[in-house]
Amino acid sequence: MNARRSTGCIAITFGVLVGLMSAQAWSQQKYQITRPPSSSAQYVQQHAIDVDDAAGHQIRVYEIRYEYPKKDFALAGVQVLQALTRGISDYVGLSGPFTTYTVYTLEDGNKVFSRGTGTSMMTTGASGNSVVKFSAVENYLGGTGRFKGIRGQVLISGERDVVAKSLTQQSNGEYWIEE
Repeated sequence: MNARRSTGCIAITFGVLVGLMSAQAWSQQKYQITRPPSSSAQYVQQHAIDVDDAAGHQIRVYEIRYEYPKKDFALAGVQVLQALTRGISDYVGLSGPFTTYTVYTLEDGNKVFSRGTGTSMMTTGASGNSVVKFSAVENYLGGTGRFKGIRGQVLISGERDVVAKSLTQQSNGEYWIEE
């Protein structure tokens, strides 16, 4: 009888703890995110190496700087000043997978870190120019200061003209800050 009572107490205690942890997770404030079209993006640098196993196969390393001059992008109420994205791609004819690492610099001096993975595909744009369209998933991994526990996921899509040094993109998702 004591063994049953002990097992029952352990099960009840475990159930209460799981319930409390679940309630805490559900009670965290979730923020919606839509990166505004007023942001500007500029390729700072990019370096490509031809692989030579297929026509147009290149491995590329690049850096993109995003700026938010209209102060219309914030994380938990703190304005984002800029973001630096460093990435690698493995393209054949400008189509293929890529991985990015982004550091967001906020107005209060804090930083937020993310990692993204996606795919690009070269197509012909409305003007007849070659256009690279891309889609990706970006995951917030943490940050500094009050953003240490930031987590979340953002879906990104966009395009850039092959000869342009800038791009356009849209982003939607949500994040929260774990304590």
